[in-house]
Amino acid sequence: MAATQPRRSTAPVPQLSGTTFVCDAPRRLELEHGFEFQHGQRIAPFEIVYETSGRLAPGRDNAILVCHALSPGAHAAGKYAPADPAAGWWDGLIGYGKGIDLSDHFVVCVNFPGSPWGTTGPATVDPETGAPYGSRYPWITVEDMIESQRRVADHLGIARWKSVVGGSLGGMQVLMWAALYPERVGSLVCMAAAAAVPVASVGWHLIGRKLIQSDPAFRGGDYYGAGEVQRGLQLARMVGHMTYLSEAALEQKFGRRRRGGTRQFEVDSYLEYQAAKFANAYDANSYLRVQAAMDEMDLVEKFGSLTAAFRALRAPALLVSFDTDWLFPPEETRRIHAAMRAADVAATHLEIATPNGHDAFLVDYPLITPPVADFLAGL
Repeated sequence: MAATQPRRSTAPVPQLSGTTFVCDAPRRLELEHGFEFQHGQRIAPFEIVYETSGRLAPGRDNAILVCHALSPGAHAAGKYAPADPAAGWWDGLIGYGKGIDLSDHFVVCVNFPGSPWGTTGPATVDPETGAPYGSRYPWITVEDMIESQRRVADHLGIARWKSVVGGSLGGMQVLMWAALYPERVGSLVCMAAAAAVPVASVGWHLIGRKLIQSDPAFRGGDYYGAGEVQRGLQLARMVGHMTYLSEAALEQKFGRRRRGGTRQFEVDSYLEYQAAKFANAYDANSYLRVQAAMDEMDLVEKFGSLTAAFRALRAPALLVSFDTDWLFPPEETRRIHAAMRAADVAATHLEIATPNGHDAFLVDYPLITPPVADFLAGL
């Protein structure tokens, strides 16, 4: 496909805050009749939280769906106020003049079911009981995530995404969109992901989930209001965090150095800090369900083969992997690329060398911005 010059919006650019922009408040889609999960349960009423940035073109043909990973939510870019300490989780890639340029694109990010960041989740109070759903909240699937995004797309009148973009679990959602709704995907950008979590990573995930479930403070998932430290969630996050880093990054950042002349390794202090920070913000029930959904997804199991999964897709694809990614090694992306090419999909695989491991899609903006910007400009 020949490259074309991107169209420039004539709409005024919102107030800028340094290198980021001031974004709109989260939006809410109320589903009065509820949301039916793939495994059969229904929660009603149900609320989906999402955010939008940029301006939707009159033809509704410039919308990009950004799929978030396990930890973040719908707040992908910008700040709600200039004084906010941190911007959205992918602010380095999304914004005015950035890789996903809001001068040209309308970005939508949907907080999927099971997450603790606004959409009805395990910590949400059940109006029938007056208590949080807790252990009664359904076990979610990646298909449920896609369904929540489809509901928002229909609500906004977006029949076809210009592109569906995401990394890690977000990248897995991108692949599921391509397989389930190929006619609604104009292109896709999939980073640091796989068509199914490799067995070694599943094993690490299982260890983390068992640590949560074996914690007495977890109380079978009905711990709300107890005020106890979720040590199991902290330990699970430590296990998970190790899969996001690389050996080179660990050696460079910590080595075998000790902390302040004590016997404690610096890597120990780092993991404890990250774990406590995460557990203070995230929800243990959400962690179990979101990570289990990640492990359950398997496009080969669902469609018979990867080629069959992408046979109906007629949209270009940019696949990005990172050479030091332990969680989703580049071999997983090579498999996807080969399957897409076998299905006559115009797919490009870019393998990036970086010491930053799986987290590269969140930190290596100088490496990922140019290919993403070039890909979108050529649509």
